Amino acid sequence: MALARPLRFDDSGWLIGATRRPGPANKQSGTRPRTTGMVAHSMEGWYEGSMAVLFGPREASWTGSIMQDGYIEQHYPFLTWCWHAKGGNSWTPGWEFEGRTGIPLTKPQLLIGDELYDAAQNLMLRKRYTGWEHWREHRRAAPYKNLFEHNEIPTSSTACPSERMIPLWPLVIAPPTGEPEPVPPEEDTLSSSEFDQIMKALGLTNRLLKGVGGLAVENKNMTVQLASQNRFIAESLVKHHKNEDMHDGVSDDAEIDPKVLEAINDNFEEIEARMNAASDALQVDLKEVV
Repeated sequence: MALARPLRFDDSGWLIGATRRPGPANKQSGTRPRTTGMVAHSMEGWYEGSMAVLFGPREASWTGSIMQDGYIEQHYPFLTWCWHAKGGNSWTPGWEFEGRTGIPLTKPQLLIGDELYDAAQNLMLRKRYTGWEHWREHRRAAPYKNLFEHNEIPTSSTACPSERMIPLWPLVIAPPTGEPEPVPPEEDTLSSSEFDQIMKALGLTNRLLKGVGGLAVENKNMTVQLASQNRFIAESLVKHHKNEDMHDGVSDDAEIDPKVLEAINDNFEEIEARMNAASDALQVDLKEVV
């Protein structure tokens, strides 16, 4: 039978398609009365050595072994009471990850580890076991304590798994494999037509800003021209008024006649009116473009 991917347990607690290598019958204590978590172990060695322990005289057994290349062997059904972690045997299965201290988990082991916890939660919910309703969490990260390292089990005096599981926990704590990502609220999602409308509006806005900028430059130029014309007219009139040939006896600092200034202002107002009319015409053209 091909290995099911993602991993999945059948109702008897065996991984579908995984290699079964049953451990000794005398190294288990029947079915656990409860299952509220799972324990990760570092094999602290390689497959051959671990099998020598499993089938040898030492009182040690575990649910399954995960090799560095991702190969899985299951030795007991998920709900079997194995002897893998003193203080935790009656409520947890245990899984051995091949390798030893200082050797990181391989990518296949990380993938299998992630899927393994998904499969465990699925089986527990199918069997209506309590405590598995929430996302599987490592006990250091959240109050829903389903995942444990061997050294975290009460009365277990060990360094196992020697920090080897650290890269696995972020994967396991995340939503299970295959779970759909949360869908953003509808009001936060733009349809393609809405996006096109927004881009069109931005385009029109850019054109408007460009036109306004051009108008501002044009008005500035008009203002400069008006000021220049005003200065030219005033200077010409003053020079003309001070011309000694026409106004004999007038000193250089003589003031301009108020009537002359009034005439100059009238001319200025006429010029400003014409320039304002030109500015209004520019605005009308800009509206037609937009």
